[in-house]
Amino acid sequence: MVFLERALPKYLQKRRRVWYAVLEIPRSLRPHFRRKTRLVKSLQTESLTDAERLVLGVVATWKAIFEAKRNGIASEDAIQALQAQAEELRLQGWSAYDIEHHQREIGELFKDDDLRNAAAVVHGEVIQLDQHIDDYIAMAEGTQKTKDMKTADLRRFAKKFIYADDATRLQIMDWVEADLMGEEKLSAATCRRIISACRGYWSYLERHHKLNIPQPFDKVVPSAPRKKTKQDIQKRRKHFTQRDYQKLLDGSQRRAEALSALIQIGAYTGARIEELCSLKLENVTEDRFKIEDAKTSAGIREIPIHRHIKKLVAQLKKDSEDGYLLSGLTFNKYGDRSNAIGKQFGRLKTELGYGPDYVFHSLRKGVATQLETAGVAENVTARLLGHDFQTMSYGLYSGGVNFDVLAKALGRISWT
Repeated sequence: MVFLERALPKYLQKRRRVWYAVLEIPRSLRPHFRRKTRLVKSLQTESLTDAERLVLGVVATWKAIFEAKRNGIASEDAIQALQAQAEELRLQGWSAYDIEHHQREIGELFKDDDLRNAAAVVHGEVIQLDQHIDDYIAMAEGTQKTKDMKTADLRRFAKKFIYADDATRLQIMDWVEADLMGEEKLSAATCRRIISACRGYWSYLERHHKLNIPQPFDKVVPSAPRKKTKQDIQKRRKHFTQRDYQKLLDGSQRRAEALSALIQIGAYTGARIEELCSLKLENVTEDRFKIEDAKTSAGIREIPIHRHIKKLVAQLKKDSEDGYLLSGLTFNKYGDRSNAIGKQFGRLKTELGYGPDYVFHSLRKGVATQLETAGVAENVTARLLGHDFQTMSYGLYSGGVNFDVLAKALGRISWT
């Protein structure tokens, strides 16, 4: 009887009863392996059955790294390859310890920092800063616009500093001064916003991903003059006069009808641009606008329809095709209807010679100026414009001003 010897499986070699994985290194890649001709790794088993199962993961990892080396490996590619390989080895029965030990050996064999760092990231020793941004943003509070801004700030940070260990305080100070403020010409205020986003993300990594490096963001933005407050900006902006209004109205006649209508309604209500652009027909009656989509609770109010714009409002209601007083405006990705027409207004006022101190809000300031000049009580003006006021009697206890009082006060507005 003839016994046929079982053929030795590919990639396996037995040494002193223990099975080893063996793979020839392509000649072109041997410089990466100290000019070795083959890779050899103990599978730590005497069982051929176990060795046949284990060798597949080892060899697949080696081949994936060969291919990455041929194409020029990047950190992200290395991490994804090792993550996929770790999952495959797990399914084949490898322990977490053996997987980690095997993948760390790869970086040492290649003498490759990308591979060493990739293994450290996969096994939690090093935090790669761009790995958890999406998860952090998903948990963050705020509008979509705020989240998008934070995402952009953190991507900028993670592009400069790949790993958390790289982001030292001195390196961040240099990044802020040389790159952000130097090359990109960003203001100190913008840099503080970026650093604030980074600080929040760092805290998230400390809580959820065991980052154990002290926050490196203390005093990394150069001190600057006192930050302008919202009140400072409002004071700097100028109000439109009757003459300015006529220039704007004449200029808007050559543009879309919606822009001309917006300017007229803004001038005779003092309402904010988004309040007007989001005004639905159901909130426009014969004699008043009901503002329900406002920035603050004080902004929820009723504004009398001035006699000068009654015909215009009636025509807009009749012509509307989408349920809004200003029909045909489009929403931007943040749900605002005022974005596009606001830019149209910006181009118009610039063409007419008005600088940055004049904005659509200047119509609102013009209304406030006219009401003050006419001697209208401040609490009445506040009710019309949707401003908070802090007095105990009117601000806390009063139920509001009679509508006829509001109508009489607004009737004193004149842009002619």
